[in-house]
Amino acid sequence: MAPLPVIPNPLKRTVRQTVSRFRMLQQNDRVLIAVSGGPDSVALARILLDMQEEYSLTLGLVHLNHLLREEESKRDERFVKQFARAVDLPLFSDRQDTKAHAKKNRLSIETAGRDLRYAFFKKIAQARGYTKVATGHTGDDNAELVLMNLLRGSGTRGLSGIPPVREGFYIRPMIELTKVQVYDLLKEMNQSFIIDSSNADPAYLRNRVRNRLIPLLQSEYNPEISDALNRMSNVLRQEDDFLDIRTQSDFDQCLLNRNKGSLVLSKKRLSCLHSAVLRRVLRRAIQDIQTNLNRISLVHLENIIDFCFQRNSGTSLDLPNRIRIYKTVNHIEIKREKQPLREMGKREKQLKQQQSNLQGKDG
Repeated sequence: MAPLPVIPNPLKRTVRQTVSRFRMLQQNDRVLIAVSGGPDSVALARILLDMQEEYSLTLGLVHLNHLLREEESKRDERFVKQFARAVDLPLFSDRQDTKAHAKKNRLSIETAGRDLRYAFFKKIAQARGYTKVATGHTGDDNAELVLMNLLRGSGTRGLSGIPPVREGFYIRPMIELTKVQVYDLLKEMNQSFIIDSSNADPAYLRNRVRNRLIPLLQSEYNPEISDALNRMSNVLRQEDDFLDIRTQSDFDQCLLNRNKGSLVLSKKRLSCLHSAVLRRVLRRAIQDIQTNLNRISLVHLENIIDFCFQRNSGTSLDLPNRIRIYKTVNHIEIKREKQPLREMGKREKQLKQQQSNLQGKDG
């Protein structure tokens, strides 16, 4: 392999400070680098190659073809394979039908792609003994996500943005770099990359935020809007981490029983919690049941609270992903049903009708 161009020192310092502050890397880590072929992921691979000797890293590349853009997706896959050969790193790749996954699970294309991507990364890391998975998120990506979540009405978790380290396993060494720095780096290193044409598609909210809303905010309100959003998210992330510790303690105290696919919480103990902590405990409970919070929003949490503590009518509340909330005088059960809730609702309605008919005959 030919010697790789040296990364500029100012950028090195920024990344090293990020890696050190968030304790992203330890000596002899085995790091799997997610590479799409775009500028961010290619820059990430080059940065970690530059840091390889310092941390005695074992590196590998991973790429998932989402089969969304036909020939362009094949082009991306070919580029990543060529890049892997050029930098002499092993590559683990696969193809998965994102549209089919989205339709089957009633997800947006973006969410379906993310789910498939991270599941594949984790599968390869576990099978091949990698201790970390590195992704190429930048500070600009974080600012965009914070703004998107603000538009959606998210709570502090959503406004805290992209965590630099998640689960002690996923790391974002470039989270304090800007897109401009990334492009400057690639230009200085004469490193090629590819552009995903879907990044310009206004059908995606992220693209409208990136290409329309942020430029408007920069020109009309605050030229440093991305920095401001990143500062805010950093503060909220620290507070969120602190509240997570409190949430786990309160969750344990409220938990009465746990079975596969369901758990029971004390209504009395939940009612004593501050509303901010109560939402977190309920979110923690749902995550315990379905392993993620896909399609569960702040509105759903408020609906649960209203159903359990304000409304007198009804004994159950339906949420996405087959999650159903049951309440009694003393308990709240959160359960993931085995069958679609719509089908269960139809059968329950039919059963009530049959019972009503029988009572009518008896009368």
